[in-house]
Amino acid sequence: MFVVDDLTDFLWQMEIVVLEEQALYEIPHGSRDGLGPSALVHGPWPASTCAAILKLWYEAGWIGLYFRDPPPGWNVAPAEWRSRLAAGEDLAAQDAYDLLDQPEGWVLAHADGHVQPYRTVAGEIAPREQWFEHVIETARTLPLKP
Repeated sequence: MFVVDDLTDFLWQMEIVVLEEQALYEIPHGSRDGLGPSALVHGPWPASTCAAILKLWYEAGWIGLYFRDPPPGWNVAPAEWRSRLAAGEDLAAQDAYDLLDQPEGWVLAHADGHVQPYRTVAGEIAPREQWFEHVIETARTLPLKP
């Protein structure tokens, strides 16, 4: 059996949330692999810890943040940044930084929580090891338990 420490697991999971373009409100809750008592549980993590890693990747140019309107009938509070979306979906840089600096707003009931990270072209080119190396020193200083 392959054993992974909590920090490595967290960083792998953060990479996965970017690859899967998960909504920000989902990320701190973590995930499960499998069902029942043998399921492998990842997280939960403090939203501020998740935000710190995403911000470093954003600053490196490896991820962007986009927003698509939730399905009709969802009661989601609007965000003032909505009028500044670039190309109809991408958050402007200052709005992205503000969102990553305020992870307490990543909730299901607000548009902030429905923003999704994605890999940019530069992020797709950068090797996986480089993503980890870029954040590891910071990640070691962050709490992994809420």
